[in-house]
Amino acid sequence: MEEYRVSLTQFEGPLDLLLHLIDKAEINIEDIFVSEITAQYLAYMDDLSELDMDRASSFLTVAAQLLLIKSRSLLPRPPAEDEEEEDPKEALLRQLREYKAFKQASETLHERFEEAKKSVARLPEDIVLPPQKFELQNATLDSLYSAFLDVLNREDDTSEKQDKTQNVRPDSFTVRDRVVHLRSKLKEGRVRFTDLFTDASSRMEKIVTFMALLEMLAHGEVHITQGATFAPIYIRAKELSDNDGDMIYMDEVED
Repeated sequence: MEEYRVSLTQFEGPLDLLLHLIDKAEINIEDIFVSEITAQYLAYMDDLSELDMDRASSFLTVAAQLLLIKSRSLLPRPPAEDEEEEDPKEALLRQLREYKAFKQASETLHERFEEAKKSVARLPEDIVLPPQKFELQNATLDSLYSAFLDVLNREDDTSEKQDKTQNVRPDSFTVRDRVVHLRSKLKEGRVRFTDLFTDASSRMEKIVTFMALLEMLAHGEVHITQGATFAPIYIRAKELSDNDGDMIYMDEVED
């Protein structure tokens, strides 16, 4: 008989040993009882002394199952058997199939874990983006913001005459809609910054319009120019987009 050099301690249990013998013999699980697997398994029992009592007993239990199944295959079957009791052969085969499925799944997960250890994830804040380039000629973001504050704080004389107890409908403005509105105005030519807002514009409309202008500036759709300090600021088209279906504006970003 072939010399056995593999120690029992290298196997996780008796089913692991059986699968090793099956793979080594290159046979199907169902064929173990008509092969030399039982004899090879029993040959390993000489190494039981190196195992603790609990593990050794599990190997002996499977050895007893193999001998029982082998003896049943050699002896005539009794005339009647308890049908409710599971056949020892089918029970052992079921355990082997289940153990093999879990072992293969475990090996697959281990391989994926090892591959994942080779990957290094970077948080969004760790990625340094190139600075945005804005088209500001003789103008600054500070001057643009200052001009917007002047527009925002501009009082509407007609609003003071209105009854403060009247029902006011909530404003419904979106950056996307205001971008479309600004594009239509800029297609006619350059626009003075203050002309982007009307006296009838509500505070919310002014804010959303300014947000839309900043979005267009970030996407390179407009030029912003100012002749000199405190001079009027003008907006003119650069490369207006015809389709922004793929764009996500600042008021559409989910928290």
